[in-house]
Amino acid sequence: MNLKRVLVVLMTVGMLMTTFLAFAEETQTAAIADTQKLDASYTLALDAINKEDYETAKEYLDICFVYCDVQSNPVMYADLLLKRACINVIEEKNDMALLNLDAALRIQPDLADAYLVLTQIYSVEGDIDQAIANLEKYIELTEDTSLYETVAQLQEVNGNIQAAQEAYDKFAAGAGSELKEAGFQSGLYKMQAGQLEDAIESFTAYVEDEEYAAGAWYNIGVCRMNLGDYTGAADAFSESEKKGGTFEGIYYNRGVCYLMSSEWEKAVSDFKRSIETESYVMDAKYNLAICQMQTGDYEAAVAGFTDLIGDGGKQAETGASGEQTGTTVNDGAYYYRAVCNAALGNLEAALADYTVCIDHGYELGQSYYQRAQIYAAMGDAEKQTSDLENSLKYAK
Repeated sequence: MNLKRVLVVLMTVGMLMTTFLAFAEETQTAAIADTQKLDASYTLALDAINKEDYETAKEYLDICFVYCDVQSNPVMYADLLLKRACINVIEEKNDMALLNLDAALRIQPDLADAYLVLTQIYSVEGDIDQAIANLEKYIELTEDTSLYETVAQLQEVNGNIQAAQEAYDKFAAGAGSELKEAGFQSGLYKMQAGQLEDAIESFTAYVEDEEYAAGAWYNIGVCRMNLGDYTGAADAFSESEKKGGTFEGIYYNRGVCYLMSSEWEKAVSDFKRSIETESYVMDAKYNLAICQMQTGDYEAAVAGFTDLIGDGGKQAETGASGEQTGTTVNDGAYYYRAVCNAALGNLEAALADYTVCIDHGYELGQSYYQRAQIYAAMGDAEKQTSDLENSLKYAK
C-alpha cells in the first residue's frame, strides 16, 4: 500500500468535510436569519393591520413573501395571501382579492377564513348563491353553527323562505334553549312562506312574553287577516296595542278588518288614526270615505273622495308637510263620489263622475247602469235607454 497516497486521499477528504461543514453552518445561519426576517416582517404587518395602516401592512407582507417559501411553509404562505386579500376587500379591490383567495385555497383548501372573506365579497356583489355556498363551507370546516343565522338571512334575501327556515332551525338547534327568540323567528319564516296556521301556533307561545308579546299579537293579526278571519285579526291587533305595540300598519290593518266586518264606526276611527300616524295615507283616506258613505255621511265621503281626486284627477300641489293631497287612488274614487252625490241629489256632479268612469273603462256595466238612473231622474229617456243597453252589453 502506498501510504503517501492514502494520506493524500485522507487529507483531501478531511478538507472536503471541513468545507462542507462550513457551508452547512453558513446555510443554517442564513436560514435562521431569513426566519427572523419573516417573523419580524409578519409581526410588523399584523401591527400595521391592527392600526388600519394598510399601506404599511402591504409593504411588510411583500417582505414576508420574499422570505416565505411556499414549498417548505405552505400554511404561512396561504395565510399571507389571505391577509393580502383582506386588505384588497377593504380597498374595494374585489377582483384582486378573489385572485389571492383562489391562490390561498389552492395551497390550503381547508383555510376556513378564506371562505368567510369570499362570503363577504359575493354578498356585496349580489351573488347570494355563491355567498351561501362559501358560508356553508366555512361552517363545515369550523362547525360554527351560529352562522346558520346569517345563512338564513341570505336565503331570505334570495327569496328562498323554506331554505331560510331550515337554516334558522339549524342555528336554533346549535344555540339550544338559550335562544329565546328561536320560535318567534321560525314563526316569521312560516308566515312569509304562507304557512299561516303554523305561524300562528309559533307566535302564540309568545303572547304573554314581556319582550315579544306585542309583536306576537301583531303577527297573529296579520296571519288571521290573510286567512279571512277579520274578527280574530282585529282582536289580535287590539291585543298588540294593549301590549304597547306601535307597529306600522296596526291601525290601517285593523281598520280594514272592521271594514270587512261592516263595523263602520270602528273602521272610521282607525282609518283616521292611520292617516295621522302611518304611511298608508291615500289608501286610508279612500277606505275612510267608503266607511263614511256606508254610514250615510255622504258629505264627508264626497269631501274625502274629492281630496283624493284633486284637480280633475291631476296631481295636486304639495302641501307644507310634503304630502301630496290630490292624487287619485283609483277610479273607484270617481265611482263612489258619484254614488254619494246622487244620494245628496247632486245629479250633475254624479253624471260627470260616472262619465269619467265610463271613459276610463271602470266597472262599465255598473257605471252605465247608474248613469242611466241619473238620466232617468233628469228626464232624458233617450240617453237612459242607450245607457241601459250598454249596461247589458258590459254586464259581468
